Amino acid sequence: MKNLDDILNLITGNIAPDRKKEVFSIIKEDSENEELYRKAKTTWALMSSAQKMPDYEIEKSYKRLNARISAKHGFQKILSTYVRYAAAVVLLVSFSAIVFYLGRQDNHNLVSELKYTSVVADKGQISKVILPDSSIVWINSGTTLTYDNNFSQNNRNLSLKGQAFFEVRKNKHLPLIVTSGDLQVKVLGTRFDVKAYPDDDEIKVTLESGKVELLNAKDKSFAYRMIPGQMASYDLQSSKVKKKTVVTQNYSGWKTGNLIFIDTPMAEVIKSLKRKFDIEIEVGNTSVYRSVFNANFKNESMKEILDYIRFSCHVNYTIVPEKNSIKIKLY
Repeated sequence: MKNLDDILNLITGNIAPDRKKEVFSIIKEDSENEELYRKAKTTWALMSSAQKMPDYEIEKSYKRLNARISAKHGFQKILSTYVRYAAAVVLLVSFSAIVFYLGRQDNHNLVSELKYTSVVADKGQISKVILPDSSIVWINSGTTLTYDNNFSQNNRNLSLKGQAFFEVRKNKHLPLIVTSGDLQVKVLGTRFDVKAYPDDDEIKVTLESGKVELLNAKDKSFAYRMIPGQMASYDLQSSKVKKKTVVTQNYSGWKTGNLIFIDTPMAEVIKSLKRKFDIEIEVGNTSVYRSVFNANFKNESMKEILDYIRFSCHVNYTIVPEKNSIKIKLY
């Protein structure tokens, strides 16, 4: 490719829509360009996942690569070095560890066949990823985010199972749509949180800034608009929505490692602890579920949190050692 800066601008999202199609066409015509694009995209994802620098510094460092390019082979050599470096950083930063599962995907990402990328945050982890359109997503533990290989070209469709916080790059011609079950969250550019774990009875959408519209894939008459500072709860059984005003930071603090509970039913508290600590919790007395919990934790251990629950909710616990783990019994 004559202008290698086009590849960097394409991946970081700093390219005009009409120019984007032209660059993709050029890449598809040359296998070397396609390989170059793949390596550059991997480097960008790994560097952004490391969370060592603010996002604008990451982009500035990434674009600095262009200054070191004198020939295509030199660029590929530099990229290979950066991929190894960035991968090592990601492995060292366990908090933002990220696992990519490329379903049926080979190295040729630009062919017409529809393929999917899933970004997974395992239990006990919180991941950060920059999407192909430069939108930023934090993914809570036990969460999977999926998109296809046409993302940012002719769609910005995401499928979510779990919880994620989105900083969406504005594109008035191509809205971003997050789908969880039948519920769809449609946005142009905004900051919002979606909590949609498969074992929850409702999906919660919390809007920090901008505007979002809630839609239903099976009901065209279903439409709810939200304003900043609102939380919408979508009941999976009745398909009804309830909105209320909240302090949004209380529902997005998890992306920096906080555990925040505000009049939270104990059943939901238990689910959150199981996801964060990847631990089994058994309830031996149904009276445990009658408690509600209020607390804000940052770096406390599992035992410290359990002691606080015991003190404030009068719920006792026992730690039972097992072969390769432990189990918590509440009663």
